[in-house]
Amino acid sequence: MTTQPTSGGTAGTEAFASGQPGAQRTSGNLLATEGFVVGIELSSSGARQSVALADLNGTILHRVRRPLEYAPDTQTVLGLLDEMIAEVAHPDRLRTGRNIEPRILRVGVAVGGLVEAREGLVKRFHHTPGWINFPLQDYFAEKLGAPCIIDNNANAAALGEYVRGVGQGERGIFYVGLGRGIGGGLVINGRIFRGATCTAGEIGHFFVKEDGPICSCGQAGHLEAIASVQAIVRTMLDLSSEYPETAATLQRVTEGDTEHISVDQIFRLAEEGDPIAQRVVHDVYHYLGMALTNIVHLVNPSMIILGGPGSSPGERLIAPLRERIQKYCLPEASQSLRIVQSALGPEANLLGAVTLALQDL
Repeated sequence: MTTQPTSGGTAGTEAFASGQPGAQRTSGNLLATEGFVVGIELSSSGARQSVALADLNGTILHRVRRPLEYAPDTQTVLGLLDEMIAEVAHPDRLRTGRNIEPRILRVGVAVGGLVEAREGLVKRFHHTPGWINFPLQDYFAEKLGAPCIIDNNANAAALGEYVRGVGQGERGIFYVGLGRGIGGGLVINGRIFRGATCTAGEIGHFFVKEDGPICSCGQAGHLEAIASVQAIVRTMLDLSSEYPETAATLQRVTEGDTEHISVDQIFRLAEEGDPIAQRVVHDVYHYLGMALTNIVHLVNPSMIILGGPGSSPGERLIAPLRERIQKYCLPEASQSLRIVQSALGPEANLLGAVTLALQDL
């Protein structure tokens, strides 16, 4: 088995750019006691590019994170990831001190886009062109000489929360990733539920508002266009331009860098009585609450986990959502439901990727 990754550059990426769909994934079973796994986080925008080396207990031994301001093309992103993999999986890091050949046994990849997990394909990214039906599983399997498992980042995060986070012991959890987009992952009895075409859980594309704003997918009125981090910040900035008092407040709390105001800051301003922030936050409560109410009736999970940077307000976000769900759900559907914040925090996607890689070990 190959133990050293190809380092740097984009050599070989062109061969995969228009490849045929991969074969059905078979990860096999290894009775492994020595070796490592690699977890990779790949966001649709390039903002979160992370690679980690982990032991067989899932403990991360080394990680690299190199975000891109934007992801210009497939080859640039893959070339950067190749360099990161070469760093975390350098032969010096794979030495165990025992007379055993160091091995990378699995690769897990959490992808911030539409994924056909069974065939190992990235179907597409909403924010970045050039990834249509890209065989990412085959690409990394060849690079590292080890079986690769890819999945949507929300699915990976949901599995991570079930195995090592706040969802341990729960029969059914629904994870909601609130970031630049909104993703959802459903884990039932320890297994990811993907649906017929691996699009189960895409809560960000729930239709919640007729004639609503345009979503990243091109449709109008989807939840992501209202309650994602990007949508919340954009709406706050657009509305504040018409209200000098609110605009001045934003200048103050961000020290003049209003473009980088956080969701948590907006929620705090709403709590302090700013009318524009209250209007923005009310829409998040209303439409996200509507979507989660439908999830509760459809899936009946025992736990809903909110993760990603959009979950940073914590109870400021969770408590009103809990009230709405209790109000609009059948009591029998919501009586044992818990709504909690992610225990894995900003590491949920990367730890989820590691968890994917460890599934069959």
